[in-house]
Amino acid sequence: MGLSRRRLLQATGVTGVAALGGCLSLGQSGDSNGDYNVADAPIPDNPGKHTYAIAGTGNADTTVQYFSNWKCPYCAQFSTGFLHTVMSDYVEPGKIDLEFRSLAYYNGKPFLGADAPRASEAGLAVWNVDPQSFWKYYEQVFSNQPSEQKQWATTDKLLSFMKKAGVKHRDEIKSQIESKKYESELQKTDQAAQKAGVNSTPMLIIDGQTVAALKTDKVTKLLDSATN
Repeated sequence: MGLSRRRLLQATGVTGVAALGGCLSLGQSGDSNGDYNVADAPIPDNPGKHTYAIAGTGNADTTVQYFSNWKCPYCAQFSTGFLHTVMSDYVEPGKIDLEFRSLAYYNGKPFLGADAPRASEAGLAVWNVDPQSFWKYYEQVFSNQPSEQKQWATTDKLLSFMKKAGVKHRDEIKSQIESKKYESELQKTDQAAQKAGVNSTPMLIIDGQTVAALKTDKVTKLLDSATN
């Protein structure tokens, strides 16, 4: 049986924040690199070879997996803060590739609301239909993320984010969302997260080590160790 959001928080040893759901702030918030725009993140020349969204060349010696959830407010905190530094200092120079994995399910159950899988379907559809727009879409959503307490991830709302981000072929993307085309990929992400010990978001896996993305000092040390 899957963990409820409250039980998931208790299992991770965090109390007093159950109302926020299963995404956790476990460290410093980190400062944003004001000179870098996540919407401009590089992507591989052959994005079609990658099922999940990639920031980077696709050929870096180190690939960091980034487990997130489109509805998680702490993922938005990371996305508008320390992620800018990760992108500018490690992705842009080609030191790492960053693979985005949206945790729509935990142990087979929707994670952070019944609408979370739809948000994850939308993200995968954008990546696979118009990959050049993915990081623009990513930034648009996380910079304007509605309250996690609401089931806001309707198809129409997701499409409105795509329109603002300039995503092309939205009719095709809508069809993919409604058909749940990427359900198996979402289930694989659930399985990968459990295997890696991911039990909250945002989390990074760096050189085999799972770390809360908002523990900025630890993340920096692990990235430096993996790339030097």
